[in-house]
Amino acid sequence: MIQVNELSKKYNDSIIFENVFCSLENYHIYGLAGINGIGKSTLLNAITQPDCMDTGMIEIDNIDNRKFEAKFHFFYVPDNKDMFLNLTGREYLEFVAKLYHQTSKITAEEFEKLTCAFRLGQSLDENIGNYSLGMKQKIYLMAALLSGAGNLILDEPFNGLDAESTAALKQILIEYRNAGNLVLFSTHNLDLVSNFCDDVIFIDSQRNILQFRNPQDFKQLEMLFFQKCI
Repeated sequence: MIQVNELSKKYNDSIIFENVFCSLENYHIYGLAGINGIGKSTLLNAITQPDCMDTGMIEIDNIDNRKFEAKFHFFYVPDNKDMFLNLTGREYLEFVAKLYHQTSKITAEEFEKLTCAFRLGQSLDENIGNYSLGMKQKIYLMAALLSGAGNLILDEPFNGLDAESTAALKQILIEYRNAGNLVLFSTHNLDLVSNFCDDVIFIDSQRNILQFRNPQDFKQLEMLFFQKCI
């Protein structure tokens, strides 16, 4: 669960958000949509990095995100895929498992399932720096799923994935949601939003945060998004 209360953020003299609210629940997959530069990454950064907020409060599983304890309740995969490049894929996954105290909880079956789904088996012992964009995306997503965190926050997670990996990720995220967790991801793909997500968080041209919860609302979203792009 993620609760955003009275979030405000400025860059120099430009107001990005001013006293905005947003409430996200478990058992949901949320798509975060909006035109380029409207504040999608800023919102994700505010949730995961409290120093990015000017004012407001964000709670993750009823814990103030400024508290260290809150960090174990989410896993963030940013759009930047140049992280831990000197580690092998396996070393990075082992590092995340230890950091999130999951070493003894990750079963060989679960590890093998994700490795096969993302087709990473033969690449796990290569340095991440040698990975393609798609392979980097997969290893960071695999780490997120192995972290045990109840809230996945993903910035453009489908970028760089082929059709097979996209289908695999969708199924994995559905299973993750059905286990009582929350997924929030940003995307520019409205078809993905309307055909896959349970709910949509849309940032309009005034940088208000709007929530859409049913197929009819998704149609309204599509029209609204088109109006803002012309």
